[in-house]
Formats: sequence, C-alpha cells, structure tokens
Amino acid sequence: MAQFQIVDDFTFEVCLLPKEKALSFADYLNSIKVRAIAKQGMSDKYYIYVTNELDVSKAKRELLRWAQSPFDKSFNKASWERGETLKSSKEIKSRFYLPLAFDLTSVTTIVEIICVVVYLLSFVFEDFVYEYLALSKADVFTDIFSYYKLITPSFVHFGLMHIAFNLVMFEAIGRPIERSFGIKKYLPLIFSIAIISNVVQYCFMLNDMAVFGGLSGVVYGVIGYSGVISRRDDLPLSFVFQKGLLTVSVLFILLGFFIDGIANFCHLGGLVVGIIWGLWDLRKKTLS
Repeated sequence: MAQFQIVDDFTFEVCLLPKEKALSFADYLNSIKVRAIAKQGMSDKYYIYVTNELDVSKAKRELLRWAQSPFDKSFNKASWERGETLKSSKEIKSRFYLPLAFDLTSVTTIVEIICVVVYLLSFVFEDFVYEYLALSKADVFTDIFSYYKLITPSFVHFGLMHIAFNLVMFEAIGRPIERSFGIKKYLPLIFSIAIISNVVQYCFMLNDMAVFGGLSGVVYGVIGYSGVISRRDDLPLSFVFQKGLLTVSVLFILLGFFIDGIANFCHLGGLVVGIIWGLWDLRKKTLS
C-alpha cells in the first residue's frame, strides 16, 4: 500500500531576521513548546516559520519581548542547552573604514582571488599563462578537455589597471547579486556569461597571433543583468544598482570599437547574455 509523509509542515511565517538571530530565536521558540524553524530567504536573512497558525501570534509576542530585552539570557539559553554554536562566515574586514567585507567562501571572492593569483603568476610564467589560460584564434578544440579555455581567459589580465578595474566593478556589481539571490542563481549566471562572451570574442578574432583575456565580459554581463532586474519591485535591500550604469556601459562598448586592443565582442556578448538573463527573471513571479 502506498504511503506518504509530510516532510515540511512549517508553513506559517512569523518574521524575517539576520541569520544568527533567526537561528537563536527558533531555538528559543522550540524551548517554549512552539515548533519553529529558520529557513534562508533570497538574501542573507532567514524567515521564521511555525507549524500552527495559533502559534504565530504567540511567536510575534515573544519577538516583541525579545526586541525590548535584547540582552535577556533566556533567549540564548536554548541554543546553549542544545550544545550548538553558530558558524560564522570567514571574512576579511577593512580596518581603514572602507566598505570592504570579503566572505572567503563566496563565489565573488573566489573568482577575485583566482584572478589575482593568475595575474601574479604571469610575472614569472608569462608564456605558460598566455598559452594555457588565455585564448587565441590559433587554439583548436580537439577534445573535450581543451574546452576549459572557454572559461580560463576570464582570469587572465594584462596589466595593473586592467585587473584593478575589472575586480572593482565585479565586486561592486557581482557581490550584491550573490548576496541577494544566492549561489544557485549567481553561479550559472556568471559561468554562462563567461563562456558565451569568450566564444563570441573567439569567433570574431582575426589575428591568429593575438591572445585575449579578462573578466570584463563577465563584468558587463552582471551590469546588464542588474540593470534589467533592478526594474522589479520586490528586490531585497541587499541588492543595489546605480541607475544609468547600464546606459554608460553600452556607450563604453560602442566607444571601444574605435580603439585598438580591446575585446569588444567579448564585452558585447557578455552584456547581451546578462540582459537576456535579466529579462527572463524579470518575467518571473518570484526570484526564489
């Protein structure tokens, strides 16, 4: 005989809290016989859910009491009795009052670290980096293992200003996307932008001796995505985007076609992919 079991009956939302407070408050509610759970939302905050509609008002009363007495030890006692400690994200924070706080486990930080490592490596093994990580028209994809070079050019940079501009823009535009919508959205977004923008540049390269690289295709892609998705009304507070940046980016791409030595088709391809992603998500009812 077929059977079924309700796996998740936490359906009644109580509130939205930062991670540490949400987990602690959920433990407290359970300690006073209110079944509760903390579930991660689109941003870095967590929703508190209970199983009984009658418990919603009780939980909200406790939340109000907690807000009035934030240092009351009874609220944290439940977590201590369970013998659990909250795992904090490993971050590098600025001591010079700069708006920097890099989560060492985030995709954005990992990409930035790889770019810096490859850039430093190019000072010692320049030929190796250009031959095996950058991309040129002379490259021939003979087997599945050679297709890695559709990704690695994004990590290669040819000068200090080149890498500095790309990393600053990637940090400013990419990280809010990751924080607001999560890795499941962010990782496919930047990987698809990187691959397609590099393929487009490869197809339009004329000089077999030239090589190209840089994160700018991805940067233009996340700008395109952010510019379109910023038109939604239900975006979390962690998502920020400066109005007009998408227009300025289009103008810079057009200007680049009049300057030698710029991977214009990589920029254009990245921007188009980002805009398409944005239009797709713009039509969705929710971004979760």
